[in-house]
Amino acid sequence: MPFDIPNSWTWCRLKSICTHNAGKTLDKGRNTKGSLKKYITTSNLYWGIFDLENVREMFFEDNELEKCTAIKGDLLICEGGDVGRTAIWNYDYPICFQNHIHRVRLFGGISAQYIYHYMYLLVQGGGIEQYKKGIGIQGLSGTALGSIFIPLPPLAEQKRIVEQIDSLFERAQTLKG
Repeated sequence: MPFDIPNSWTWCRLKSICTHNAGKTLDKGRNTKGSLKKYITTSNLYWGIFDLENVREMFFEDNELEKCTAIKGDLLICEGGDVGRTAIWNYDYPICFQNHIHRVRLFGGISAQYIYHYMYLLVQGGGIEQYKKGIGIQGLSGTALGSIFIPLPPLAEQKRIVEQIDSLFERAQTLKG
């Protein structure tokens, strides 16, 4: 295990606390059936926020929608580029996403904000490097994403940790301004 945790916590792999998958591959020559839907790419996904100024459209067939749609509370994680960059889809409407984005839908009892902050720590602290795959251009495959070790406290503790982190970030912003 990467480090010691309290007895009430557990080490788990991300795949054991969620379902996850990548979105639809962009292929204008083959994506001609279905209905036009707005979708986001990695250029719309930033740490903790989405830039929805330039959202594109692509055809999605009905049988692709469940796999390629994010709903409120889903984590969206970049597969390439800034590998691991994460935001929570907190909008009241669904959005489709392309294949360079992983959707993580957590099981009950898991805080999306806690996992978001853990991903931020993993990326900023360099821990994500052990999960990257590829030569030259590296990415975060679905298998690698699922294998990420997570130190998981009980839900009440997850919420306290998130509140403390958010408070510290707010204080830092106040000091800057």
